[in-house]
Amino acid sequence: MAYLVKQSHRAPAVTSPVPVDESLPRACVIGAGSSGIAAAKQLHVSGIGFDCFEKGSDIGGTWVLDNSNGQSACYDTLEINTSCPRMAFSDFPMPADYPPYARHDQVHAYFEQYVDHFGFRDKITFDTTVEQVTRSADGRWDVRFTGPDGTETRTYDAVLVANGHHWDPRWPEPAYPGTFAGEQIHSHDYRSADQLAGRDVVVVGAGNSAMDIAVESSRVARTTTWSVRRTEWVLRKFLLGKPSDQVALPGWLPWWVTAARLRIGATYAGNMTKYGLPAPTHKPGQSHPVQSDQIRERLDAGAMAARPGIERLDGDRVVFVDGSTAPADLIVWATGYKVTFPFLAPDLVSAQGNELPLWKRTVHPDLPGLYFIGLVQAIGAVMPIAEAQSAWVAETLAGRYVPPADDVVRRQMAAEHRRDKKQFYASPRHTMEVDFDHYLWDLERERKAGRARAASRPASTTAGQPAAQPATSRGVRPMVARVLLGAARWRTVGEVPQRGVLVGAPHTSNWDWVLTILLAWRYGITIRLLVKKELFVGPLGWLLRRTGAVELDRKSPGGTIKDLLAESEGDAPWLIGLAAEGTRSRGTHWKSGFYRIAQQTGLPITLAFIDAPSRTVGWGPTFRPTGDVRADMDLVRGFYADKTGIKPENFTPPRLREEGTA
Repeated sequence: MAYLVKQSHRAPAVTSPVPVDESLPRACVIGAGSSGIAAAKQLHVSGIGFDCFEKGSDIGGTWVLDNSNGQSACYDTLEINTSCPRMAFSDFPMPADYPPYARHDQVHAYFEQYVDHFGFRDKITFDTTVEQVTRSADGRWDVRFTGPDGTETRTYDAVLVANGHHWDPRWPEPAYPGTFAGEQIHSHDYRSADQLAGRDVVVVGAGNSAMDIAVESSRVARTTTWSVRRTEWVLRKFLLGKPSDQVALPGWLPWWVTAARLRIGATYAGNMTKYGLPAPTHKPGQSHPVQSDQIRERLDAGAMAARPGIERLDGDRVVFVDGSTAPADLIVWATGYKVTFPFLAPDLVSAQGNELPLWKRTVHPDLPGLYFIGLVQAIGAVMPIAEAQSAWVAETLAGRYVPPADDVVRRQMAAEHRRDKKQFYASPRHTMEVDFDHYLWDLERERKAGRARAASRPASTTAGQPAAQPATSRGVRPMVARVLLGAARWRTVGEVPQRGVLVGAPHTSNWDWVLTILLAWRYGITIRLLVKKELFVGPLGWLLRRTGAVELDRKSPGGTIKDLLAESEGDAPWLIGLAAEGTRSRGTHWKSGFYRIAQQTGLPITLAFIDAPSRTVGWGPTFRPTGDVRADMDLVRGFYADKTGIKPENFTPPRLREEGTA
């Protein structure tokens, strides 16, 4: 379902010290804003040793008015644009008495409560600036920082960069032609309406901050002009009396569904052309959403004027591209921010044009141990995303998560970057844009796969057996599998593996394969199904494609499997599923091709079987082909008889029987 934090989701307070596991890597967190404290909390509860350095003396980053770190863009009327249940950390809901959209001081108080609830305030070192982060000779990270006790350098296994991306103002580049006799400030330096009172103000920009400042200016300034170069679809914060962002959908749905939801909201709100702004050149959903319930009211009241983009500056006036002019003695440039990392050398990491491709917006594949937390522009709140990213990093450092092969990471990163650039119009504002619910769903899916990879590492297995049966999975597919298997009263048996390759020729009358796929969904098994090309048609073809089926080269099945696994998962251990054709109506035997493929690839093999009379479906023992066909078949036969009550007499194919006696 869509992300929504309820009061019942509150985790118990951490009231006693959490022991640090000194055998685990040690980490450094840069920043104690919303992303930094999310990272610190996850490391803390995972028993991972770390230091968190905060430039100022406050928790909360940009949500602290006049933050002592000098980098906050907070102003006195700032409130969140994501409702509280959609912004809160997953295990710590915002107070029940908060309004639907909390004020900045309430958000700051919430962060303070979060830190104390989980007991890691003492892990944050305040008034300390990270000066430089460099690679050490052994591949770790040297962090030089300056604090009350002077300058020091420490070496860490991992660095979590959480310095935010709303602190380095981006001014118009190139600057507009002409000269201006008045004052110019960036919205980053705006604090209150006192700066606007009695003045002729021009606010430039189409984002949330620009509209907030223009609304305040319309109440206290002599004149207010709002200049928009590229018109946005301005959504309303409430829909039928309910926070509009809570009309959300599950993250596994395709992007066009989210885009359609945004279009409905934009249609309900109405466009801005009647106020003199040009029509948007993009569809709703192709840009970062902006929200305001007051901008239209102030425009309708004639308290402010809307104008298109600026052509030039002219002394005490501003000239717009439509030829109109407006008086001005103060221009507020709400033109966004640059993504910069002052502690990282540009030749190591830089975001030219705000563009920095990362895997899952977190991992730089060329810089192991360096992670970026909260470096996203989300259609939703950053906080839950930063929390999920931090939990992922903590799992990685603790050894509970193993990534896929490097080439897989790079291929996925490139594909995700292309997809995101295609979904949103090209601008520095959208280089880090992600769909909130889809991102959380996708990252959880990857974390689950990585936990399975970690659990299946050779070090955690005994005598070729899987380490443990995975816990029941959650999600749509597992739910469907549970319902269908339960409705048919099928039982599952055996030690369930965590990944497998199934080779065969499923068709509409062969329920062995359908039930095996349901079993895989039920327990979260990673399945790659190799089938004949001619089966990729009709409803069955759709099902095969949805389950990741791959065309089998029947001339070299072993080669197909080796190529597939090398491409998708590197050296992670796999199993070959031996599909029993052993329902009582079909006789009791299985195909020799599976056994031969296992011999060719050197992979362990296991039995995937269905027995209709006993309503049993499962995975059997895992072993490697010994070359002694009779002994291997005795093992499989014994398991099958034990779990189903059938005592098959003809479980060894004739060709293998002949080979085994040769």
